[in-house]
Amino acid sequence: MAITELADADGHIIEPGDLWVERLPEDLREMAPRFYRDAEGRFHQRIYGIDIENLDVMYGGMRPSDMLQSMGLACAMGMPLERVFATEERERFTILDAPSWAMDGRERLAFNTTNKVGRAVLFPTFMLSGGTFLPHIAPAVCQVYNDWILDDYCAGSGGRLIPAASLPTIDVDAAVAEVRRAAARGFQVVFVRTNPVHGRKYSDSSFDPLWQAVIDTGVKLGLHPLPMWDQDGTSKGYRLPDIMAASCLGFPMDMIHTLYDMMWGGVFDRFPTMPTMILEAGVGWLPSMFERFEEHREMFGRIKAPQWKTPAMEIFLRQMMVTVEACEETDLRIALDFLPAEPCGAGVGLAALRRDTRPAPRLPEGGGGGRSRRGGCGDARHGHAREVVPKPLSSAR
Repeated sequence: MAITELADADGHIIEPGDLWVERLPEDLREMAPRFYRDAEGRFHQRIYGIDIENLDVMYGGMRPSDMLQSMGLACAMGMPLERVFATEERERFTILDAPSWAMDGRERLAFNTTNKVGRAVLFPTFMLSGGTFLPHIAPAVCQVYNDWILDDYCAGSGGRLIPAASLPTIDVDAAVAEVRRAAARGFQVVFVRTNPVHGRKYSDSSFDPLWQAVIDTGVKLGLHPLPMWDQDGTSKGYRLPDIMAASCLGFPMDMIHTLYDMMWGGVFDRFPTMPTMILEAGVGWLPSMFERFEEHREMFGRIKAPQWKTPAMEIFLRQMMVTVEACEETDLRIALDFLPAEPCGAGVGLAALRRDTRPAPRLPEGGGGGRSRRGGCGDARHGHAREVVPKPLSSAR
C-alpha cells in the first residue's frame, strides 16, 4: 500500500513570547511568563515577575544561563549547535528565532502541505510546563494558550492542524474544568507531563476526577515528557548536569516511571476506556519493560500492588498508542517486530519542528476508549532527512 500523505502525531509550535503579557487578566500580567530580547539584543525570560537570569541557581542546581541557552533547542533544526550554545548572547539562536511557521498556523499549514503532511497534532513548547506553574496563575495561563492555539494558530486549517490542550494539573479541579471547557470548544487531545506534580504522582486517587473527565468528554490523553529540573523526575533526582543528559535520559525514563506508577496505582484498571498516547519517549524499551512489569506484578502485585489487575501489554493493546521517531532505526525495527500493528511503508525526508512525522493518527470518532496498535515516525530536529518505514497510527475502538 503506497503512502502519499503523512501525519505528524507529535508536532510542536513555538508560543509568542508576549502572549500572556497581552492576554492574561490585567491583575495577573505582572506575573505572566514572557521571553524577549532587550534593546541590546540579549535574550530574557521572566516569570512571576522575576528575570530568571538574575537567579543564582535554578532547579536542581541548573544554572540560569544553561536554561536560557537550552530554549533555543526547541526550534534548532538545521541550525549548528554552536549557534544555540553561543557564548555571545547577541549571536545566540533562541526560541525567538524559530521559523515563522512555528508561530503562524497559516504558514505551518503551507509548510505541511508542501511536505505532504496531511494532518498534525500540535503540542506546545514553553507550555509543556504550564500546568505546573503556581496554582493562582496556571489555570489562566493554560486557558490563554489553549484559546490562542485553537483560535489563532489552528483556525482555518479545516481540521488539518489539531491542537492539544494544556491542563493546569497543579489544581485538579481546575484541570477538570479545563478538560471540559477545551472539549466543548472542539479539542480532541489534552496532555499532562510525565512528572509528579509538586510531589503528587498520577497514581494518587486525587487525580481520578481528571481521568474521568477525559473519558466523559471523549478526548485522548497525551503523556508528554518534559525532563526539566523543576519537578521530581530523572533530571532532578539524578541531578543531571545539562540538557544533553536530560534529553538523552529523561524522556524515556520519566515515561517509564509514569507508566509504572499509573499501572501500579490501578489508574488504567479504574479507567480502562481512557485512550492514552505515549509521546516522544521512544519505543524500543516498551516490549521488554512491559514484560518486566508483568513479571513483577505476578510476583509481588497481590501484596504490593493490589489495584493493578491487568498485564501491562494488555493495557497497551486495549487503550494506548506510542510514537516512533524516524531517526531511531532500532526503535522502528523493535516496534515492527514486537508490537502488533498493521505494517505500512513510507519514505519520510522532512525537517519537522520537533518529532514524529508519521502515518496519520485517527483521532477518536465518537470518543470511547481507543487503543492504537501503531507507532509512526518522522522528524529531524536538526534537519536530517531519513527514509523510514513507519507503522500506521490507528485507533482501535
